[in-house]
Amino acid sequence: MATKLALFNHKGGVGKTTLTINIADALVDAGEVVLVIDADPQCNITAFYMAEKDLDELLGESADSDENGGGNTVWSAVKPVVRGKGIAKTIDLVELQDNLFLAPGDVLLSEYEEELPAGWTDSFARKERGYDVTCALADSIDLLAQKVSAGIVMIDVGPNVGALNRAVLLGCDYFATPVAADLFSLRALTTVGRSVSKWVKDWQTVRGLASTKAQKRLIDGKPRYLGYIASAFKVSSGMRKANPHSFWEAKIAPRVAKRVVDELRAVDEDLILEFPNKIGDVKHFHSLAASAQTYGVAIGKLRKMVNSGHYPQIDEAKEEFDILAREILKRIK
Repeated sequence: MATKLALFNHKGGVGKTTLTINIADALVDAGEVVLVIDADPQCNITAFYMAEKDLDELLGESADSDENGGGNTVWSAVKPVVRGKGIAKTIDLVELQDNLFLAPGDVLLSEYEEELPAGWTDSFARKERGYDVTCALADSIDLLAQKVSAGIVMIDVGPNVGALNRAVLLGCDYFATPVAADLFSLRALTTVGRSVSKWVKDWQTVRGLASTKAQKRLIDGKPRYLGYIASAFKVSSGMRKANPHSFWEAKIAPRVAKRVVDELRAVDEDLILEFPNKIGDVKHFHSLAASAQTYGVAIGKLRKMVNSGHYPQIDEAKEEFDILAREILKRIK
């Protein structure tokens, strides 16, 4: 079984999608087969990798195939369950490069999200329909990972604590929190810890109420906390972190410990790993992030695509993400 990982913080602008793209690339360089799942109806990571024309065609096929069950997006994979016409299915994945694959997102995934609250309630009532809907995305991700023999699945999610992200997180093996050095990102950590803890606790109630047979097909619902990544920090001319960012980052570690780690540990000790809470740092790479989107590649792969004056920063980015990938692999393995 592939290891499923999501970068989750309901505060927007902390670099979840950028981190997912670049960590996935670094994991491939480290020898892993990686599947990227776009579970955000805004489709940001799909738009990063795919040309606008190809994306429009893909989403058009998804909408046009509404009745016959076709299409090749994440929505297409869960649609039979949502419509009550079958089980989760596989789709044709986009091969981005050797050992890196994408399951494209879809704005219609919002229809699955609309069905999830009722599925959640039905799960407490021990109704099969509730189990099927709640587990549909996790089931389809497992099928897709098997299809390409992926060792790691990275799931891109939107910045919220809604029903869709609840289904994603409960289907994950691990999650990490990207945190920017600012007040709003810091405050969002409280919601992250409280929400995931409640989801885990509630799902364990569902599993406890379920029959022995049903328990075998339910998702485990115990995403372990990998730690936090301090993202997009700025540096001064002396290559040290700028003072405002250092000020806020000094507040991140205790907030993570109190509002995320302690909240999760109170629910289940096994949700916390025996590692420092901080996974690593990623600095702000300014215009290189935009250039990476233009070419649909990781920042560390921009050599020969941009002015050679940017090469030192590109190499620095590659090194930073390689370090992050190695640390993540150490924690999950």
